Order: sequence, then C-alpha cells, then structure tokens
Amino acid sequence: MTIEEALINHNIEDDIITLGFAARLIMTNLDRELIIERASESMGDFGKSDNLGLFLLDLEGQLLCAGGLIDNAGVTRFFKVETEGTPFEHILADKYPDYFPLEYINGIPVPCAGEGVEKRRCLCAPLIASNNAPIGVVTFDYAYDFSLAPLMMQSLLLLLTIVAVALETSRLFQLAVYDGLTGLYIRRYFDLRLAEEENRIKRYGGKVAILMMDIDHFKGINDRYGHQQGDDVLRDLAHIVKLSVRQDLDSACRYGGEEFVVIMPDTDLAGALILAERIRESVQNHIMPNPEGDFGVTMSGGIAFMDQQGFVPRAELLKKADSALYQAKENGRNQIQVWKDDQQG
Repeated sequence: MTIEEALINHNIEDDIITLGFAARLIMTNLDRELIIERASESMGDFGKSDNLGLFLLDLEGQLLCAGGLIDNAGVTRFFKVETEGTPFEHILADKYPDYFPLEYINGIPVPCAGEGVEKRRCLCAPLIASNNAPIGVVTFDYAYDFSLAPLMMQSLLLLLTIVAVALETSRLFQLAVYDGLTGLYIRRYFDLRLAEEENRIKRYGGKVAILMMDIDHFKGINDRYGHQQGDDVLRDLAHIVKLSVRQDLDSACRYGGEEFVVIMPDTDLAGALILAERIRESVQNHIMPNPEGDFGVTMSGGIAFMDQQGFVPRAELLKKADSALYQAKENGRNQIQVWKDDQQG
C-alpha cells in the first residue's frame, strides 16, 4: 500500500467514526430545533464550509430557512425563498447536488441564476427522506475553485440522508403527540406519561404532583367574541403554561376543550402550588386584544399529589385533581385549590 492509499484509507476511517458520532447526536433527539443545531455543525464539518443554510419545505411547498451557520457559528434565520425558476427548483426536481453562483440572504448562502458573488459559489444539495421525497435543501458557501472530492461528497450525502430522516421523524412525532392548536401534548401522550409516573413511584418510590386547570367562563368568551377569538385564548394561555413549567421535566398537556393538565415529577405540594400560582397570575395579567375592546381571562386549578406512602392508581389521582379544580370553581374561580385527604371524591 502506498503512502497516498494509506492516507485515503485513514481519512475514510476517520469519516466513518465521525459520521457515526454525528448520527447518534442527530438521531437520538426528537426536538426539531436541537436537530437543526446539531445537524448544522455536522454538515459544516463534512461539507468543509463555515457558512451554510438549511431550508425546509412547508405544507404549501415553499422553502423556508430554518437555520444554518455563519462564520462557523450556529444561527437561527427565518425567511422564505423563491423556488420556481431558481436553482432550488432544479435541485428539488433532480434530487442531486450541484454547484451554482452564490449570493447571500440575511448572511445565509443561497444559489442564484445570475453572476453572484465574485470568486464564490454555492453547493446546493437536497434533503431526501422517506419515499425518496425531498423535504428541503442545504446550501454551502465555497471559494469558486473549490469542489468536494467524490468520497467527501458521498460522506456528506450520507449525512444529509441522516439529517432528513431525523427531521422527518421529528415532524411525525410532533403530529403524533402535540395538539395542533395549542402546541401542548395531546391527551393520549398525557395518559402514557402519567402511567410511567405511576409505575415509577410504585416500584422505586418518588413523588408526583398533578395540576388540572380550566379557563374560567370560556363558553362566554366563545359566545361573545366568536370561536376564532376562543382559539386565540387557548393558544395564548397554552403558551403561558409552556413557559411556566420545567422544560425538561414537566409535561404540559391539553386535556380536552379548555382544560390543561401538568404532570410534575419529583414535586411536592408546595412546589406544585408555586408553579400553579405562577401560571394563574400570569394568565390573570395577560390581556387579550380584540376590536371590540381588550379583555382579560382567568384560570382555576386543582392540585393532587402522591408518593409511595400515599400511592393511589393514576385514575384516582386525576379524580382528586379534578375535585380540587371543582372546589376552586365553586369558591369563586381564579384560584388554586389543593386536594386534601379529608375531602370527598
């Protein structure tokens, strides 16, 4: 084996190891933003470029920039690009990478049909997911006389396939477990998470608190302002709930209609009450804009708690939280009540 052959084999081995590491980082997460962040770093390494853009097709078939690298630093950029009559259309149709003149939009490299930036060019490569369907493209910024060697290009295309599959999996996961209106988890996912907490506490101990909340007089909001305004209320209040909970631990769900539920693992009653009051106060201070005049909204909530000593089946735990919520409604609304063991279910 010659020195040149040994160097090539060594580079291939390095690429395989690096690609395996990148694949694990990208494929072991379902969070879209985190996938884009990690993928951008890996694509920059494999594509030998410090500037790149990641564009994804939306439901209308338009390309939207979802992020990328500028000077080897991850950036978030959101803008649409034209596809019809542009190099993007060519790449999406042929499903194969190609080089084009380069220009920049918001610092992100994009291919252009004209002369472009002097002494620079753009590699535009498709993201191909299931059924050989493109879900987007990636753009790379290069010196005009630079080209990826064939083996480097194959490594990059393999990485792009991994990225495409990860993004498509994330999208399907989002559709499967998130409510389309509020962005909170759906009821089925809530049931699965609560079952996990029930089994964890039964076997290993620990604790969990449940917060069930309901929008006060929501029917009156719909009747007075219309269902579109009601949807706006649901979205805004769900956003408040999402911002209030612990992102990596709590599970905030739309339980049904105008009811929200939060699962709080490893949380006692005092901690659950602090969170519930934070949500209630934020909702109370939130103003909903409306042409007829801005208005306010309130929420009521009920909390139930269990640990291994006070273990109850999850259905009973939910019933306790619901009973506490009912008590909050009966006591005048816009308040949080905690289930007490001397209450009647």
